[in-house]
Amino acid sequence: MKPFLPHIVIAEHEFLIALDAEFLIKAALDCRISLIRPEQLDQWDEAALSDIDLCLLDVPLDATHIKARIERLISARVPLLFTTVGDIDARGVEGFEIIPVARKPYDGEAIAALINTRLRPRPQPLESIDQN
Repeated sequence: MKPFLPHIVIAEHEFLIALDAEFLIKAALDCRISLIRPEQLDQWDEAALSDIDLCLLDVPLDATHIKARIERLISARVPLLFTTVGDIDARGVEGFEIIPVARKPYDGEAIAALINTRLRPRPQPLESIDQN
């Protein structure tokens, strides 16, 4: 495994939707992907969270249940991209409107573009940087 590849976490309740997102992302970007359920993020410590370059976080129909999770991820400086099937949060999650929302089912080009705008840049190994 290449340590300099971006690490994207897909926190999704529906496994098949997570697999679809993984397929689309891997087709557009060389990266590492972890598929987890959203509540599993609550068990990740600060060191694990610091390794995330982008988290796609599924927003349930009632987003009030995940506000504490969102706030924890923001305080840990985890870049976020919300995902939803609902119309309510399609324009943004209340209180977190600055974070974009990707609608399901995903459009490959649209989700790749959103990911590229939200992805935290990774430091590159010295040998890959042009020293001239």
